[in-house]
Amino acid sequence: MKSLIEVTTYPGLDYSRAAQIGRKLVALGLGVKATHGIVATALMLTLGLVSASAQTPSGSFFNGNSAQLGNSLRSITFFLAAAMIIAGIIFVAVGIVTSGLRESLSTWKFITGAACFAFGGICAAVYAFSQGDTVPLDNQF
Repeated sequence: MKSLIEVTTYPGLDYSRAAQIGRKLVALGLGVKATHGIVATALMLTLGLVSASAQTPSGSFFNGNSAQLGNSLRSITFFLAAAMIIAGIIFVAVGIVTSGLRESLSTWKFITGAACFAFGGICAAVYAFSQGDTVPLDNQF
């Protein structure tokens, strides 16, 4: 079986500049593809060492302020809840707009919107609990 570089060699294209550039690009692409494993291993080792070197010898994180991590997680849950609710609104709106199209799968857009609302509600409940508040469940209509 011929390799990819041998397949690109034709008798009449020996002096073609475009064919020579194409062969060089194919060889370069094969070389880049061969280095994927090496690059992935190098990145894994580098990022693993960076996370291990983030610890200080004294054992204190965040300059001794342990509340910073909790505040960061609270902010993340707040913004995640807001983003999920906005995404739910967008998915339901797109489902409504495309519901008349025959090729559209608007049912999946509605299901995705409902899932975004549900996950946003869970994130909002987690945020309320992290603030020390109770989640108001009003059952009087």
